[in-house]
Amino acid sequence: MPDTLLFTAGVTLPVCIMLLAGILLKKTGYIDDHFISVSSRLVFNFGLPAVLFFSLSSLDHSQPFDTDLLLFTCIATVTGFFLAWLLSLKVVPVWQDRGVFIQGAARGNLAVVGLALAGNMYGEEGIALLSLLMVVTIPVYNILSIVLLAYYGQDRSQQVSPLKLFQDIVSNPLIIAVLAGVLFSTTGLEIPAVIDKVGHYFARITLPLALLGVGGTLSLKALGKTSHVSFWASLAKVALLPLIVVPVAMLLGYEAMELGVLFLMMSCPTAAASFIMAKASGGNGELAANIIVLTTLASLPAVSLGLFVMKTWGVI
Repeated sequence: MPDTLLFTAGVTLPVCIMLLAGILLKKTGYIDDHFISVSSRLVFNFGLPAVLFFSLSSLDHSQPFDTDLLLFTCIATVTGFFLAWLLSLKVVPVWQDRGVFIQGAARGNLAVVGLALAGNMYGEEGIALLSLLMVVTIPVYNILSIVLLAYYGQDRSQQVSPLKLFQDIVSNPLIIAVLAGVLFSTTGLEIPAVIDKVGHYFARITLPLALLGVGGTLSLKALGKTSHVSFWASLAKVALLPLIVVPVAMLLGYEAMELGVLFLMMSCPTAAASFIMAKASGGNGELAANIIVLTTLASLPAVSLGLFVMKTWGVI
């Protein structure tokens, strides 16, 4: 029991502390909205791509990778959006809010919170595995989010532009980094030592900086505006989705690190990008912000409980 508690605390507490630090630094004025805006652009365009690229470029191809896991991850991600859509038909009365609800209930913050949790739990190997699974999840997140936000936009007749959709996907820095890392690792080429060291310097500051930024953007005042819609989206994201996907993964024989990373993927809080996309599409930004706050606050206790149970059962 003590070992299990220490294991759980070692995974989730560092992330929780960094998020709290972001809240306190913002509240005391040490960081402000300008800092968060600039650092977020730095993280998204350079930092996180560096983390993904260097994690994947060093993959060991002497061990065959389970391609079925990639397929399962893709199916689980699409299923999450489908279940969120079904739930939206029951709990979201306003047509224009359904796209925001679905995205908030299904799109996880894998690039920041997910990678941080995977790194705390399994080190570089965990980051590499999650990075590889993001090969399928990031495009699916972007494609389905764009389509749903457009469909449930202010104008029901609004059409989704295939060209714009393609441009958004191929220009995403995270997708570019993931594909480049996989392609580079398959060539067998070695990264020059100087570039490798500089890249890892950059990668090491990324997750702490990103977590501070996420903490700084959290507004506890938003909790006072919480609606039953944001509550249901948050419940679906941090509880219902992992409760559905993880048992199925166990039945299929996944265990240890693969099962642990799948659980972290499914129970991550909603991605901050969902707010940006909701606002850009003319959606309900307040609802998107509420879902982000609720899932961020609820996910860490939920992840801790899930890890504790699975560690006690000996499946991870």
